[in-house]
Amino acid sequence: MRLEATIPLYGGYVLSRAEGVVFLKGAIPGETVEAEVTEKKRDYSIALVREIYEPSPNRVEPRCPLFGLCGGCHYQHISYGGQIRIKEAVLRDLLSRIGKLELPLDASFSSEPWNYRRRVRFKISPDGRAGFYKPLSHDVVVTDECLLLSPELNGTLKRINSLGLPEGVRELLIQSGDIITARVYGERYDRRKVQERLSASGVDGVIFDDGGKNKSVRSCLGLGGMYYCVTPGAFFQSNWGMNLMVVEQIREDLSRQRPSRVLDLYAGAGNFSLPLSKYTREVVAVEQSSLSVADGHYNLELNGIENVRYIKGSAEKARLRGTFDLLIVDPPRTGLTREVLKRVTSFRPDWIYYISCNPSTLARDLGRLSELYEVESIRLVDMFPQTYHIESLTKLRRRDERERS
Repeated sequence: MRLEATIPLYGGYVLSRAEGVVFLKGAIPGETVEAEVTEKKRDYSIALVREIYEPSPNRVEPRCPLFGLCGGCHYQHISYGGQIRIKEAVLRDLLSRIGKLELPLDASFSSEPWNYRRRVRFKISPDGRAGFYKPLSHDVVVTDECLLLSPELNGTLKRINSLGLPEGVRELLIQSGDIITARVYGERYDRRKVQERLSASGVDGVIFDDGGKNKSVRSCLGLGGMYYCVTPGAFFQSNWGMNLMVVEQIREDLSRQRPSRVLDLYAGAGNFSLPLSKYTREVVAVEQSSLSVADGHYNLELNGIENVRYIKGSAEKARLRGTFDLLIVDPPRTGLTREVLKRVTSFRPDWIYYISCNPSTLARDLGRLSELYEVESIRLVDMFPQTYHIESLTKLRRRDERERS
């Protein structure tokens, strides 16, 4: 089937309408391709590109020999500048279609496109070697190098695969800071042997999914002149360089705004609360994960911070009192529930900073907030080059009564 690729879609597909609605996988907008339909739905089909008749000027040769076989990357066939433009187009389209908002984008925060990840979750093959799942499969593609990982993590990966892991290990989460730490997932594995193999591979601290651990299991990174330490299994941004750019952008604003009280929902181990504590009287950090709350308290003590108060609980039900001048939300992919949105608007903060990892739920939430808040700026944050994932930073300002009347 000969098709023209037109509009980029979220999820790594490109739309074609020549033969009904077709979602093309492996195409770039503007290309003419030969594609094979792999799946038919009621309203659309999914097709895989088999041949390129008219290539895009943004098409490049993928650097990884496993591209297409491994499910980790989606955009290695697109130049990095082309990736940014596609993601910006997808973000604008979703804001328009879902949020009914026609918004210009500020300049994107772009990343080093390779070797940027400091946190990774490996799948373990039956013979004890690490890799990633094939697309739409639980078959493990074993590799000794991933071009997205930091050099430290790639070195650890190579050593792990050289030694192998004992039977029963299913997943391995590894993160790199001042030390390399790991969390092991599986069933009926020999903990002593796992510990020996990981130690020989350069892993300094290990925690097991049943709670057992050895030595210190927190790895630390620099965060605005502070130490930020995280236990493996607790969330932190794997592209630390991009995370620092987002934190710095918000920090610059707060240094001018000087809000009295800040509410940090989905606070994690204090990624925003710690560096922003310098510019406000009090930060209230709300986090549901016990692991992250423990890390947060550790970080407060380590950095000598006394004006951040943690509340363990969900964003929906955490007991909060008083008013807040500024709100930071960094929700999961599901975005803000209606209950959270109701709480957000009841606090009536002057400013909201929304860090999103899903442009669809972001667009929905901004549409719901648009009566009370105006989007002052929104920008793409390219946290995951070579993939279709889109993160963004939105700054909202509360409308005054005259604007809403």
